[in-house]
Amino acid sequence: MKLILPLLLAISLLSCSPPISVPIPTTDFRSAGKPAKHLIVLLSGRGAPASYFQDHQWIELAREYNVDADFIAPYAHFGYYMRQQLIPRLHQDVIEPAKKQGYETISLVGISMGGMGSILYSEKFPKDIDRIYLVAPYLADEDVHNEISAAGGLSAWQISGIKRDDWEYILWQRLKDITTDNKLKNKIFLGYGDNDRLAGHDLLAQNIPARNVVKIPGTHKDVTFKQVWKIMLERGFLEVQDKFAVNQ
Repeated sequence: MKLILPLLLAISLLSCSPPISVPIPTTDFRSAGKPAKHLIVLLSGRGAPASYFQDHQWIELAREYNVDADFIAPYAHFGYYMRQQLIPRLHQDVIEPAKKQGYETISLVGISMGGMGSILYSEKFPKDIDRIYLVAPYLADEDVHNEISAAGGLSAWQISGIKRDDWEYILWQRLKDITTDNKLKNKIFLGYGDNDRLAGHDLLAQNIPARNVVKIPGTHKDVTFKQVWKIMLERGFLEVQDKFAVNQ
């Protein structure tokens, strides 16, 4: 699909792209003992180091809240998006091996660019992913948001014509598919700061259950992302319970 290159032209200089590795490098936070039944894949934002989730204690926080899941963090940097390799590498190097290992569910957590990647992965492989946790996600250009609002909202909006090949519209079509499905809309979670420089968060928040949304004072900064993560943990968003875990 023609998804990724237009995005990168819009959000960064192409010269900033680092080289990629095959398979994609990962930091594995799974314990040496018996594996959990659930796997959570962590995708960081643009420019984050491979050690991002250790540096900011995301796994430590999850353990403090007794999250019954294993965690793995692919080093899905900007170069994978640039070369349109994020989705195939995640699928072949992370998700498929995890499925073979017997995990009952696999969910994605994405920060900023990683949130966009999470949505697009679920569009390509919808049956792979149980839940999506979006932390200040990049949700395309404001022109797309304005078009959706002018159409009467996400449920009324229709993708058409050449836009069907545009990653920005594909992203929002996937969000529409999720949020208009009575089961799937319970499996998407959103957190962000009220002064985040990225747009589209309020538009998405209007279309998912209010209990699945965390909006706090803050900007597009690591400190806000971490606080959102902590609140998601406090509210039990990562617990596999009947109130959230609805089969597709």
